[in-house]
Amino acid sequence: MRFDLPQQRLQADLIWAASSVDLMHLESIQTAQTLSSVADRAAALQQWLHQHDHQTPLRQLIEQRQPRRLGIYFEVLWQYILENYPGFEFISRNLPVVANKRTLGEMDFVYFCKSRQRYIHLETAVKFYLGLPATNVANPIEWANWIGPGCIDRLDIKLEKMFNKQTQLSRTPEGLATLQQAGIDNVLQEICLKGYFFYPYSSAIPSPAKSHKQHARGYWLKQEQLHKLPYEPHWHIMKKEEWLSPVTLTTKQPLLNKQQLKENLTNRFATHKFPVMIANLHEADVGYKEKVRFFVTPNDWPQHAGGNS
Repeated sequence: MRFDLPQQRLQADLIWAASSVDLMHLESIQTAQTLSSVADRAAALQQWLHQHDHQTPLRQLIEQRQPRRLGIYFEVLWQYILENYPGFEFISRNLPVVANKRTLGEMDFVYFCKSRQRYIHLETAVKFYLGLPATNVANPIEWANWIGPGCIDRLDIKLEKMFNKQTQLSRTPEGLATLQQAGIDNVLQEICLKGYFFYPYSSAIPSPAKSHKQHARGYWLKQEQLHKLPYEPHWHIMKKEEWLSPVTLTTKQPLLNKQQLKENLTNRFATHKFPVMIANLHEADVGYKEKVRFFVTPNDWPQHAGGNS
C-alpha cells in the first residue's frame, strides 16, 4: 500500500482526519467520562486547514514516515497537525513507557494545547466496523456485534483497549514518571477515534450503543446480494488508500456500471476472500463525488475472512 496520493486527496484526508465526526459520543460512556475528544478543537483546526496549502510539507512527512498501513497513514496526518498547527506545541510521538526493562506501552502523542494551557496525551485510531444483522445476534446495539472486515478487530475490544489501557498509560506510576522526566505534568487524556459504521443493506439495525449520532456510515452486503444494489451508474472499487475522506474522481478516471462491478468483484473473490469497499458516485460540477459507500463481503463472511482488518 502506497500513499503517494494526489494533492486533492491529501488535503481532503487531512481535513477529514481533523473534522470528521467521532465514532463514539464519549460524554455518554461512563468508562470514558474522564476522557475528552480531540473534536473539541475541530472548529479552529478546520479554519487553519482550509486556509493553507499543506501539500508540500505533508508529502515530505509521508515520504519520511513511509506508512504502509492505513492506521499509520492516519497517525501521520495527526502528526502533521500536531507539529504544524499554531495552537499546538508538539512534544513526542510513540513515547515508550518502560518498567524493569520491559515496555508497558507507548503513548501515541503528547502535545501542549495553548488555548487550554495543558499537556495532552492523545490516542488516535481509524476503524471500519460492520454491524451483524439482528437475526444473527441477540442484541445488535452491543459493541461486540460490530466487527472489522477481517473479523479480527471488534468495537468492544478496541474501546476497552482505548479506554482502559492506552489512555490510562499516562496515569500509571510508570507513565507519570516518564512524563515527569520530560518536565511534563497535569496531563489530560484525549481520544481521536474516527471511521465508519457499515449497516446491513437488507435489514435495519440500530446504531451501536453510545455512538455519535452523526457518525460516518455506509452499508454492507454479501456477494450473492449484489443484485439488490440500485441500478445506478458510476461505481468505483476503492483502494484501501481511499478509505478515509469521501471519494472524488475526475471525468478522465474510468467508472464501472453495475454489471462491470459484479464481474470485477466475482473475479476478485475467486482468488481473495477479503471484503471489498466500493462507492457509488454522482456527477458533480467537475468530475464525480461519492454518494454512498459499501463493503461487499464473501458469501460465507463472517465465518471466513481473508486477512487482517
